[in-house]
Amino acid sequence: MLYDLFFIIFSVFYLPYFFVSSKWRGFSRQRMGVFSEDILSKIKDSRAIWLHAVSVGEVMASAPLYEELRRNLPDEKIIVSTVTPTGNRIARERFKDAAAVIYLPLDLSGITDKVVELIKPKVALIAETEIWPNFITSLKKSGAKVAIFNGRVSPNSFKNYGMAKPLLKRVLAKVDLFLMQSQADADKIISLGAPKDNVRVTGNLKYDAAMMKPKSEDVGAVRRLGLGAGEKLLIAGSTNPGEEEKVLRCYKELAVEFPQLRLLVAPRHIDRAGIVAGLSRKYGFTARLLSNGEDKPLGNYEISILDEMGTLAQLYAAADIVFIGGSLINKGGQNPLEAAYHSKVILFGPYMHNFEGIASNLISAKAAIQVKDEAMLTATLRALLKDDPERRRMGEAARRVLESNSGAAKKNFAFIGPLAGKR
Repeated sequence: MLYDLFFIIFSVFYLPYFFVSSKWRGFSRQRMGVFSEDILSKIKDSRAIWLHAVSVGEVMASAPLYEELRRNLPDEKIIVSTVTPTGNRIARERFKDAAAVIYLPLDLSGITDKVVELIKPKVALIAETEIWPNFITSLKKSGAKVAIFNGRVSPNSFKNYGMAKPLLKRVLAKVDLFLMQSQADADKIISLGAPKDNVRVTGNLKYDAAMMKPKSEDVGAVRRLGLGAGEKLLIAGSTNPGEEEKVLRCYKELAVEFPQLRLLVAPRHIDRAGIVAGLSRKYGFTARLLSNGEDKPLGNYEISILDEMGTLAQLYAAADIVFIGGSLINKGGQNPLEAAYHSKVILFGPYMHNFEGIASNLISAKAAIQVKDEAMLTATLRALLKDDPERRRMGEAARRVLESNSGAAKKNFAFIGPLAGKR
């Protein structure tokens, strides 16, 4: 009841905005458990497998498991839910044969009971240890099996969950299966109250997701960026406010020594592309939005800025060195495996706690370098730009790390299949 009260207070302050804004109208209706006739016809009494992935990163990581479900259970309906509109859009693009892609209902018992009773799922698969107490309780009341897959417990989550351990323990007891990324994650979820017999270590699906072949070839990315013979490309991927300035200062210093070096900045949120362009001009560069300058060669002191969704992974194919954003400031980093797929040199800052296991594997294999600050980033880039064999070695090592850690989708399905009726 206290948990429901908290969500009601939240709703009083925030839901009016969602209902008024046309951008969020479909989102808000579905989160309140209201669906169109078209969606209702697809989800009502479906006895489906319900796969939930909160946002873009989780949707992308879920793709290998979704494909494994499709291969092994071709006759089963799969309903996918997300929380964010961007995640919902990506899910509709990636999972075109899903019975439906919807928004997760708000975690109020009256709403979750209503939606779960409407859908009547046979099993619910929840990505990355996203704990929704009322949703999980409603699922168990309906007789559905519940599994957490690609589970992880970040340091911040572990601390926050620990403050609500009595409530959390009751909720975790209702989950049939915890498929965790690592032994450390397994130990954390057990210490928070998950029944030990329900916990398994199955690896990280992000490795499998990165191995799913991109749509474009390397040559297409090079042509798109207008790179000439002998030019080298540094991509700063998924950068954040306060981080672009560091990258631009670094590039300004290096561009004098390496006039053939080009830079592509891909802000984490593409609606900031104009802001990044302004910053670039402040540092004396000419800025070009990628959508406006396709196939035109970049000149000296000209920076390309990515202003399109869903193309960064393909553009990594053209890079010589990739810097992973969100890591020079305390944002937890971004996924470096898309760069590893293309055998690229990978650099990141000290803040990679959201991808701690992946970063550790890359560093251990000497496939990535972790820099402590802007000065070390500049010095490391300078050394690598002078050393073609070392760049080649690091890129090949990164690809080996990716390949050697893939296979989590099959391991996950080995446990999920029986829950969904696979014999």
